[in-house]
Amino acid sequence: MNNRFEIRKDCFVLFLFLAISAIVLFFCSKNSPFYVFNDWVDANAFFTMGKGMMNGLVPYKDLFEQKGPILYFIYGIGYLLDNDGFTGIYILEVLSSTILCYCLYKLSKLMICPLYSFFATLLTFVVISSSTSFVQGGSAEEFVLPLIAFSLYSFFLLIQERDNKYLFLNGLIAGIVTLIKFNLLGFWFAWMAVYFFYLVSKRKYKYSIQACLVFLSGMIIPILIFAIYFMINGALLDFINSYFLFNVTAYTTEVSLAERITNTFSAFFMQLNYNLDVKVSTIISFLSLFYFVYCKRTWEVIFLVFSFLLLIFGIYFGGLPFIYYYLCFTPYIIFGCIVLFKMYSSLKEGFFSKIPVDYLVFLVVACFMVYNMQDSPNLEYSNVKKSDLAQFEFKEIIDQEEDKTLLNYDNLDGGFYTSCNIVPNVKYFMRQNVDYERYPEIIDSQNQYITEGKTNFVIIREYFGNFGYRNQLDDLNKNYELVDVVEQEYEHMDFVYYLYQRKS
Repeated sequence: MNNRFEIRKDCFVLFLFLAISAIVLFFCSKNSPFYVFNDWVDANAFFTMGKGMMNGLVPYKDLFEQKGPILYFIYGIGYLLDNDGFTGIYILEVLSSTILCYCLYKLSKLMICPLYSFFATLLTFVVISSSTSFVQGGSAEEFVLPLIAFSLYSFFLLIQERDNKYLFLNGLIAGIVTLIKFNLLGFWFAWMAVYFFYLVSKRKYKYSIQACLVFLSGMIIPILIFAIYFMINGALLDFINSYFLFNVTAYTTEVSLAERITNTFSAFFMQLNYNLDVKVSTIISFLSLFYFVYCKRTWEVIFLVFSFLLLIFGIYFGGLPFIYYYLCFTPYIIFGCIVLFKMYSSLKEGFFSKIPVDYLVFLVVACFMVYNMQDSPNLEYSNVKKSDLAQFEFKEIIDQEEDKTLLNYDNLDGGFYTSCNIVPNVKYFMRQNVDYERYPEIIDSQNQYITEGKTNFVIIREYFGNFGYRNQLDDLNKNYELVDVVEQEYEHMDFVYYLYQRKS
């Protein structure tokens, strides 16, 4: 009877988190129907790759981008739900956030009562979703958050009770993260390493080795599945070169080890300062470690510190701190919330035991959530209409042609493949965020496509730093004619978009 009641209560909590996630992300993510379009280049690149995957193209072999294949698979599912927009991705974000909230709730429930766990989770979730590092929504880091939250929860649980299923599941998660964004793996290295040494400290030597093997057996499964997929499609070397080798070499800066370590921590602290609430809640969370030490949760504290440090090195050691990198650190905010509610609970028992102050706390939490949602940096784009965007003006022209092939020349994916529902017919459908000297093949190939007239349309974007460079592209002006021009703001910068069509 108690089990049934617990299951029903968990289902109700899950439903609440689903509804809250849908509401919060409706305003905080530009993938939601509240916004006419998500023009973020990363989300569009992932969407194009996922669309290609669902239309029989093989990542890295037929289309080039440098994130992991499971991220493209996620976006491919989103494409199946909505072919020319991001409503499908919004639905997947809601599901992902529901899992994130539920895992944070279960984690906090190990230390505080269910009601305060619910409040702590809501506070953590709204801080995450309204933060600058959340960007426009749909980053690789966002889809990794529920996996981090589950692993945090399962580590605390595993210290209390041995259970091989958590070892296997975390190994499986580590394998999945390897195929989303492998530089985040430091967290799971810390997870297994600390648990291994915990077992050794208990003199369970045989089980410590078994635990590592169980973890690795879970980790190898998704890697093996995708290795077989790429082997069948003759793309295993493309996968290794494009995903692993390209990321290791293309995004690292050439500086000394001492400078690299200094840059790593300076990048972390710079991004910590993006939002005051993120900064304050992160500091509170680290101060809460003293409480966990006091409670004799030594191994949990070692894991939290070690995993946080390895995440810092894995994310920032390369030297290029993109704005969305900090998002992976935000689940740790839950620990500060746990200790705050622990303190509140003690104060309530001592001074307010006969006063219904929980209603006031609920009101404060609700007001904080509403305030943070309206503080989301994405809300400034809520008034943008389709008629304001080049993506839809160009779509009207492209849709009139039978041949809708398109090249996004010398630029990141601007969302034109998405709005026009086009599967690229060229491998290098966009430029990556790397210098020409490091990977000349991208621009050289795009120039070759223009010389050969491989696509019917070419889109170029200019800004204050390169105005007029399109006029220097001899083959473009020889083989294509300008058919439309749109001036448009993107991330507080003014750009001019040019649509060219192949001459008859």
